[in-house]
Amino acid sequence: MEKVNTSIPAAVGKRRNFFVRAAKKLNEKRRKIALCVTTFIVMNMMTAVSAFAEGGNISNEGDTAFFALIGFFATWIGRIALLVAFVGGTMFGFAMKNDEADQKQRGLMTLAAGFIVFALTRSMNLFFPDADIPLL
Repeated sequence: MEKVNTSIPAAVGKRRNFFVRAAKKLNEKRRKIALCVTTFIVMNMMTAVSAFAEGGNISNEGDTAFFALIGFFATWIGRIALLVAFVGGTMFGFAMKNDEADQKQRGLMTLAAGFIVFALTRSMNLFFPDADIPLL
């Protein structure tokens, strides 16, 4: 058998070393660019400035519209809660007629839940103390 020469010619080896060195330089440049960009982003996040409007009146038109919307939803949720309380009272009344303990408990729980939700919708000033929420 003949012996096959598997060694890389000198010219090919030099070419490969050139590409390896070029790739290393490119990776170094990428690392430096990534470090600069990351440092820039972190410094911008650390130097964030909070801006506040001047004057004593904090509320503006957006706040007024938001609180009007909250008031609208609170009003309708309160009305639905009163309807639920009415249904709970009706359930309790029919359970008293049939003398069913389980239905009495469900009726009273529904009645109490309706009144609790209604009370929460009427006490919106506890959740938003500085807002003037119009409840209908």
